[in-house]
Parts: sequence; structure tokens; C-alpha cells
Amino acid sequence: MFNRILVSLFAMLFALVLSACGGGDSSGTSTPPASSGTSTPPASTYTVGGTVTGLTSGTLVLKNNGGDALTVNANSSTFTFDTALATGAAYAVTVSTQPSGLSCSVSHGTGTIASANIINVTVSCESFAYVLNANDSTVSMYSIGSNGVLAPLSTPTVATGTFPYGIAINPKGTYAYVINYQSNSISMYSIGSNGVLAPLSTPTVATGNFPISIAINPAGTYAYVADYFSNSISMYSIGSNGVLAPLSTPTIATGTNPISIAINPAGTYAYVANSSSNTISMYSIGGNGVLAPLSTPTIAAGINPRNIAINPAGTYAYVANQSSNTISMYSIGSNGVLAPLSTPTVATGQFPISIAINPAGTYAYVADYYSNSISMYSIGGNGVLTPLSTPTIATGSGARYIAINPAGTYAYVANQSSATVSMYSIGSNGILAPLSTTSVATGTLPLFITITP
Repeated sequence: MFNRILVSLFAMLFALVLSACGGGDSSGTSTPPASSGTSTPPASTYTVGGTVTGLTSGTLVLKNNGGDALTVNANSSTFTFDTALATGAAYAVTVSTQPSGLSCSVSHGTGTIASANIINVTVSCESFAYVLNANDSTVSMYSIGSNGVLAPLSTPTVATGTFPYGIAINPKGTYAYVINYQSNSISMYSIGSNGVLAPLSTPTVATGNFPISIAINPAGTYAYVADYFSNSISMYSIGSNGVLAPLSTPTIATGTNPISIAINPAGTYAYVANSSSNTISMYSIGGNGVLAPLSTPTIAAGINPRNIAINPAGTYAYVANQSSNTISMYSIGSNGVLAPLSTPTVATGQFPISIAINPAGTYAYVADYYSNSISMYSIGGNGVLTPLSTPTIATGSGARYIAINPAGTYAYVANQSSATVSMYSIGSNGILAPLSTTSVATGTLPLFITITP
């Protein structure tokens, strides 16, 4: 009996072992499991990317190996292409489309994938600065390096009309317009990807008597010129080819000796400083670009108002009064009318000519011509200017006009008497500090500086 039980258990164990081995067919040969073939592990792939500097506005389009387009937006610091590459594959990063008003170049952009992500491609973008040299009847042209220093372009100057006094660049950074004070004209230029100005096929357009400043609306569709001895504003449309054409209503009256014009960020109102009337003329801007006086057409300023600046929010306006040594401060109503702040003025240095506000709307800077200095202010929540703890900084001789780069990191001052541009960094506390290269030479009698948007 015991032997039969052992035999049965042995038979059951043998059957289990045979089943674990895959069983058998009728011939007793085991059959392997079905298979779809031998599998191969996927190849490793790696990305291509890097850093971008100086892209303060617009968009940049990069390509890798002539394809795989990648759009990089303003203020981006890094980028990575979507398509990964295998070890041994080549990569070549190029600029496909330049952002308006900037010139971008690639470093460390070519190589071969070597079992690691590529992270050291560097794209550097430069903006451009332009200085009007009145006695030379030229524009000096510069690139702005990543360290803020101006460097003359390979073509350093371009000719203008007689005694250029003011310049404006359209919002896309594709066209520039120079006011020729003694030629009664506007010189019109395209801006190349390398920053060089080139006269348009129609190189000039007529203005009133002794044009002295120009402003362009935020949409880039209309331009306005203050004609000093005509006591008027000349009004133009801007064609798709950049050429200015007088509007059907070509001019509108101002006060006596209009010297500067400013447009609010919404493009709905314009303000003109009348240097001999000691007033600001106020206008609405119609859908057809024509200016119309507001129901309150003027407001008092200081003595010889010279330059107007409007904060980025469009809520406050500031006027440099050259013979009062003050800045007049105004709120801007919903109807466009200026109203003096409860603190209506703040003191400056001697003979303030121009005022600039940083893009964040937190600091203001005033060029004081006879003080050879810049007065520096914080802008309070109520719009009132307050001198910084370091209230002034020295410039060259005859500080004339001040410009700030779009990123709000650098400031530049055209010095009329020393024929230079002073260059500064802007600290987080708003205080200017001279760059290691403190100035760059200009032509004779530099009156104005501007920077591509």
C-alpha cells in the first residue's frame, strides 16, 4: 500500500516538472514559445540648446541644421530645440529671423553629438544707438554690447540734411526719421539688420519752418513734427515702405515756438511743449491720425519748457523747464487733460534740457546742461519725483539728451560740448554708475541720442 502511494506521488511530480519545461508534443520534443524576432534597445538621443542674451524685445527664430525652427521670445535666457539627435550626428545652429531693431549672432553653434546634451550654444543680441551731430550734418551709428558699451558700426556715420536736431525710430525698429532744423525737411532711412541706416527711395519730405522734434505713435502709423518757427505740428502717415506722407489736414496750430512732442502709450493723446508760451498744448489723436485740441487746450508749465516724458502706464507726465531749473509734474486724466500734482514741481540742476523714464516707470533722469550732470529721482506711487540718495552724477560737458535701453539696464547721455556720449549702468536702486569704458566719441555738436526699441 505504501509503495503504491509513493509511485503515485512520483508520477504527479514528474508531470509537474514536465509541464514547467513547456510540455511536449506527440513526438516528445519540447516546443519553444512564439517569438516576433530579436528586439534592439532604442538608440540614445540628445538635445541641442544654450543661452541667449540681449533679446530685450521682439522674437528671434533659430534653426538647427537648416530646419527644426525654434522661436525665442524677448527676455528669454535659455533655449532647447525640440528634435533630439543621436550620438555622432552633426548640429549647426543659425539665426533664421532677426528680431526687429536687434542683430543676433551665434557662438559655439556647430559640432557633433558625443553622448551628451549640448548646452553651450550662445546667441548674443545687440541693439543700436544713433547720435545726431548737428555741425557735421551726420548720424553716428553704434552697436550696444552685452556690457552696455557703444561701439561704432563698420559704417560709422550716415549723412543727413543741415543741422539735424531730432530723431525717431518706428516701434518695429525698421525705419528712422531725422529732423533737419535748417533744411526744413525729414530724412527717412531704413534700418538694416546690421543697424546701418540707408536712405529710402524717397529720401526726404518737407516740414514747416525749422522743425525741431518728431514723435511716432505706438502703432507706428503716424508721425508728428514740431515746427519751431511755424508754431505748428506737421502731421504724416507712415506707409508700409516707411515713407511719410502729409495727412489731408497737414498741420495744426500750437503755442509759440513748439519744441517737443510726446504721445501717451495708448496713442490717444499728444502733448506739445511751447518754449516761448510757457505752456503745454494738449490734443486728442483721431482714428485718421489728425490732432484735435482738447476742451482744455493748454496748461501752464515752468519757464521755457523743453522736453516732455510720460510714464509707461500713461498716468503721469513730466516737463523739463530749462529756465526754471525745475520739473513740472502732472497727472493725466481719463480725458487726456493734464493736472498739476499736489507737489507741482521738483528742483533740478542748471538748465535741464531732457528727461527720461526707465521702462519699469520707477526712476526718472534729467540731463542738466550747465551743471554737466544727471539728476536722478525715484517715482512715487502718487507720481511725485524724489531725489535719490545719490541725487546727481557727472557727465561730459554740456549734457544734452539722455536715452535708456529697452531693458532698463543702461543709460546714455549726449554731451554737446565735449562731443561724447557718457555711458552708465543702472543699479537696482536706480543710481547710475559709469561703465568701465566711460564714454565714446561722436561727431561735432551731438544734440540727440536714441536707441532701437
